[in-house]
Amino acid sequence: MSKDQKIFKIALDVPVNKFFDYISDDMSIKIGQYVKVPFGKRNLIGICCETSIESEIPVEKLKLIISTENEIVFDESMLKLLYFVSDYYHHPIGQTIMSVVPSRIKKNSLTSSKKELIFKADKCLTSEVIDNFPSRQLRLKKVAQAILNKDLRQKDLSKLVSNGSECVGRLEKMGLISSEVFIQEISRSQQDQPILNKEQRKVVDAIKNNKSFKPWLIHGVTASGKTEVYMNLIAEFLENSQSQALVLVPEINLTPQLEERFQNRFFDKKIVVLHSYLSDIERLDNWRESKLGNADIVIGTRLGVFTPMPNLKIIIIDEEHDPSFKQSEGLRYHARDVAMMRAKNLDIPIIMGSATPSLETWFKAINTKQNFKYLKLNSRAVESATLPTIKTIQVNDKTKLQVSKEVIDAIQNRLDKKEQTIVFINRRGYSPVLICSSCGWVAECERCSSRLVVHLKKKRLKCHHCGYDQKIINSCVECGNTDLLPLGTGTQKIEDVLKYHFSEAKITRVDRDTTNSKKSIEDLYLKMNNREIDIVIGTQMLAKGHDFPRVTLVVVLDADNALYSPDFRASERLFSQLMQVSGRAGRGKIKGEVLIQSVFPNHHLFDSLKANDFDSFSNQLINERESMGLSPFSYDAVFTVKSKNLNMAKQFINDVSGWAEESLVSTINILGPARPTIEKLKGFERFHLYIQAPSRKDLHMMLKPWISQIRQHPLVNRVKWSVDVDPTDF
Repeated sequence: MSKDQKIFKIALDVPVNKFFDYISDDMSIKIGQYVKVPFGKRNLIGICCETSIESEIPVEKLKLIISTENEIVFDESMLKLLYFVSDYYHHPIGQTIMSVVPSRIKKNSLTSSKKELIFKADKCLTSEVIDNFPSRQLRLKKVAQAILNKDLRQKDLSKLVSNGSECVGRLEKMGLISSEVFIQEISRSQQDQPILNKEQRKVVDAIKNNKSFKPWLIHGVTASGKTEVYMNLIAEFLENSQSQALVLVPEINLTPQLEERFQNRFFDKKIVVLHSYLSDIERLDNWRESKLGNADIVIGTRLGVFTPMPNLKIIIIDEEHDPSFKQSEGLRYHARDVAMMRAKNLDIPIIMGSATPSLETWFKAINTKQNFKYLKLNSRAVESATLPTIKTIQVNDKTKLQVSKEVIDAIQNRLDKKEQTIVFINRRGYSPVLICSSCGWVAECERCSSRLVVHLKKKRLKCHHCGYDQKIINSCVECGNTDLLPLGTGTQKIEDVLKYHFSEAKITRVDRDTTNSKKSIEDLYLKMNNREIDIVIGTQMLAKGHDFPRVTLVVVLDADNALYSPDFRASERLFSQLMQVSGRAGRGKIKGEVLIQSVFPNHHLFDSLKANDFDSFSNQLINERESMGLSPFSYDAVFTVKSKNLNMAKQFINDVSGWAEESLVSTINILGPARPTIEKLKGFERFHLYIQAPSRKDLHMMLKPWISQIRQHPLVNRVKWSVDVDPTDF
C-alpha cells in the first residue's frame, strides 16, 4: 500500500458480522459515503463506515474500491444508531446497515424522478419578434405564441405540436424564454385550528418546554384528540425553520388521512411520506429530501425510523401498541424501541400515543422508577361526543358465525337514520375451511401446516400464510364425494349475508383482497365521508385510527378466537383490537353503539371493555405475567431454525440447544426445542427455542457467545436460522 492509499472498512449486504477492508487512493472518501467494491465474482454496493491504517489481511491482498459516489448516505449519529441495532438484535452489521438503505442506491440506480419543467416568456419575447420568425417555422411560432400568452407546462407541449422539445430548446438558445422545475400548487384550505380542551392543553404544556430526551406516553381514549396534540407539539418544536419532526404510524392505511390533516395545518412546511406503496423513485426522492433537511415533517411507517434527518427535534409514534411496528423477517427490530434509542442519542423527546398502550410501555410509564412520563386524556375531543355503549350478544357454538337478529335490526335502524355501520370480522375470504361431508377430508396447503381458505367469488383456495393458490376442486381427493362444504365465516361470506338482508344498501368490503393500493385506501375515505357507503365490512385494517364521524354502529363477529390462543399476548391484543374498533363508533355528535357477538359474553375481558376500564384489565394481566415470569418481568428471545429437510432441522436445533444449556447464565431459562403452532411454513419445517432472562444484561451475556458458536456449526449454511430479541409472536 502506497502513502497515497488508505484502508476503508466497508459494510456489505452479506451474512457475516464484520466490515470488509478495501484500499483506495481517493483520500476524499468520507464516512457514510457509498462505494462499489469487488466481492468474490460480484461487484457490490457498500457503505464506508471506518478508515484504518492497518488490516488483519495482508495489505497486498486487499482489493481496490472500484468507484465512489459523492452522496453521504448516513451521518455519524445514524451509523451509531445502526451499530446499536446490529448489536442489540444480533444481526450482521453489514446486513443491518444495507437493509435500511433505499433500494435504488443498493442497485446503484441513482436517478431521481424526472422533474417536469415549465416554460416562461422573457421580456424580449413579444408579438413583433414572433411575427419576424421565418414563415416556414410554424411550429416555433405556435410554441412561442403559446408561451407568450401563458406559462406552458412541459406535459402540454406534445398536445400543442409534435417535437415540441426541439422548439423550446431553440427558443431558450435565442434567449426568448426560460425554464424552471414545475411545482404543483396544492389547493389547501387552512382549517381553523381547533381550540384544545383542558386535558389536551395540559398535555401540550407539559411536553413543549421539555426539549431534551424524555419518553412520554399519552394514554387517551379513542377520539380524545391525540393527533391534535401531536400537531400542536410539532408546531412548538418547528418554530425554528431548521427543525424537523418524525411521525411514525403503524400501517399504510393511516397515512393518507394523517397526511391530509398535516397538509391542511402546516401550510408553509414541506411534508413527505415514506411507506411501501411509494415507487422506488418516489421513496428515494422523499428520503433525500429528509436527509438534506428540506422536509420539515416526515410521516412514515416502520422503516421510517431509520430516515436520516439532520435537524430532528421530536419523534412521535402514533398507536405505539401496534404489532406492525415489529419487523418479522430479516432484521427483526421494533421501530418503537429503535426510535427510543435514536431520541436518547439525539437528546430529544419521544412521544408515544395510544388508547390501548402495550403492556410493556404502560407498565414503564406508570412505574415511578422509570424515566417515562405518563399523561392521560380521559374524554373525547369533540365536546358532545361520548364513548360508545358496548353490548355483548350471547351466541353458541352453532350460531357464533351467524349474524344475529339483534345485529340485523341494529343495522336496519342505522340505515333508516342515514348513518353508517362498520362490521368487523378478523378473517378474510369466504370460509376458512373446505371439508368433505362424507369422510371429513379438509383442503390443506401443500407448503404449510394450515388449511386453505375458500375465496368463493374467484373460485379459488388460498393459503394466507404462503400465498399458495389453486382452483376450488369439485370432489374430495380422498373419497370422490362431490358434497364439499365451506365451513366458518370470513369477510366475503358476511358481505353476501348482508347484501341478502339489505339489498338496497351500499356495502363495501375492506381487506387485503380489496384494499391493496394507496388509491383504494384514499377512495375508501372519500366514499365514507361523502356517504357513498352505508355498511363497511372489514378485518383489522378497520381497527386502526380512522376517523369516520358518521359511523354510529360497530358490529364485531367471531371475537372469541383469541381467547383460545396459546400466545400469552392474545388477550391483550384482543382487548386492544376491540377497544380500537369500538372507538370508530360515535366520533361525531351522535352517540355510538358497539355490538359484540360472543360465546362468553360475561368474560372479564368484555366486562372491562364495556366499562372502558383499560387500567383494571391491564393490572390483571400484569399480575398474571408477574406470577409466570413473563414480559415485562422477563427479557426474551426466540431462536428459530427452518429447513426443507426435517432431520437436518432437528439435528441443528438439538445441537444448538445443547450448547445453550452448556453456556447458560445461571439466571436464564430455556424452553424447548419445540414445534411452533404452524410447524411447516412456506415449505420449511420449523423449530423454536424460547430463551427467558430476568434482565437484558443476562440475556445478551448469554446470546453473544452462543450465537458466535452457532456460526461455526457445520450445518449453519444449510439451514435458515434467526434470533428474535424481544419477540412479539410465538
